[in-house]
Amino acid sequence: MRTKYKDRMKNFNISLTVPALDEEQLKEKLQAFQDLQDHLEHDDFIASTTIIVEHPDIVDFIKEVIPEEGEELTMTDYIKIAKKAFERFA
Repeated sequence: MRTKYKDRMKNFNISLTVPALDEEQLKEKLQAFQDLQDHLEHDDFIASTTIIVEHPDIVDFIKEVIPEEGEELTMTDYIKIAKKAFERFA
């Protein structure tokens, strides 16, 4: 993935403490972080994190409206989701 920052990126070594019930949960959390980092541009990554930190209830909302694997959303589904989001978060 090529971003406007990719050419200027440096690698940094960090020490990180991640609370997890076990090694499997730790791996899942680190993989989720890596997936977000790999698939979002820097600004989108920061904005997404900010939204989740400021509004953690949005995660439950996303779980409610996310389609089942292989299921396609229709335009009506998108409108219903937008209406539901407006009612809950506006």
